[in-house]
Amino acid sequence: MLRINTVTFNHAQKFFAGLLPLRFTYCYCARIEATQLRTDYVPPLIVEAMIPFLKRRLWLSAAALVAVGAPLFLTSCSSSSDLVTGPTTSDDVAATLMVSDQPIEKWQCEDNDVLPLSPPTGDRGGKDSNGINPSEPGRGMRGLPIPCLGLTPEQMELIRQFQAQLDSANKAVMASIQDQLDALRQQEQAAWEEYRQATAEQRQQLMELYQQFRQQVAEIRQSVRQGTISRDSARAILRQLAQEFMAARRAIIDSTADARAQLKAALEAIAQQRKELMDSIKPELDANYQQFLSNVESILTAEQLEIWQRWLSGEDPCKGEGRGRRG
Repeated sequence: MLRINTVTFNHAQKFFAGLLPLRFTYCYCARIEATQLRTDYVPPLIVEAMIPFLKRRLWLSAAALVAVGAPLFLTSCSSSSDLVTGPTTSDDVAATLMVSDQPIEKWQCEDNDVLPLSPPTGDRGGKDSNGINPSEPGRGMRGLPIPCLGLTPEQMELIRQFQAQLDSANKAVMASIQDQLDALRQQEQAAWEEYRQATAEQRQQLMELYQQFRQQVAEIRQSVRQGTISRDSARAILRQLAQEFMAARRAIIDSTADARAQLKAALEAIAQQRKELMDSIKPELDANYQQFLSNVESILTAEQLEIWQRWLSGEDPCKGEGRGRRG
């Protein structure tokens, strides 16, 4: 592993401080699985003509960030259902703690992975620039071939009306099971609250453990700067402290195993009930969508119908169209 002495590290910090005013820390912290409630059944239409442009912008932004910030500032947490300590050896940890709190931050991120306080939140889809957003049930985010149909303004207005009809029909179907969905949401919230209370003491213990360890590390660094202990002695002390800290941390995490298992079982049962409920209304939602497709098809020209049929068969007729033809 690359070792960085204090002088080199300080120079590197000053150099990157001029380039990056913010410190980028990436933590891919998994959460205990919990199915999220959607109150609608109308996923967004992706305007396919915009995808190449967005991909280029995102790729350039990501590449610039990684090239500049990754060497010193990127930190990640492995997704896991249990405590993750990583492959780092005690010698490596001690050497890193001499100049950085990176190992401590990584451990805290892993603890948030193992002991989340609330369920993860999912992105909610929005409408595209045309104001049309239906996609086929059961086929994910596959959007309508709007960009390459060459629709006229009049056709676009009609499709918006068909969209509104689909929205209204789907909302009526969802309203028929809303009380049951609300009851499941309350059960889910109760399961999380029970889990938070069951693990409150362990969270407090972890917080105090981290505070103590950070203070010990800071005192050792100060002693090295003052010359009261050698760097070799400091690394040996840090190595021992880190081992003791990790043992205490693991013991606290392990003591929450029953609470985590109970939460997982409760959420899985609720998710299954929600799935069965949504499956029960799927035929109605599918029928609404098929009516929407029939309505759209009824206003297309012969040339547009050819493109439409290709899309219905599973092809991507807009591929290679760029921004698409304008109607």
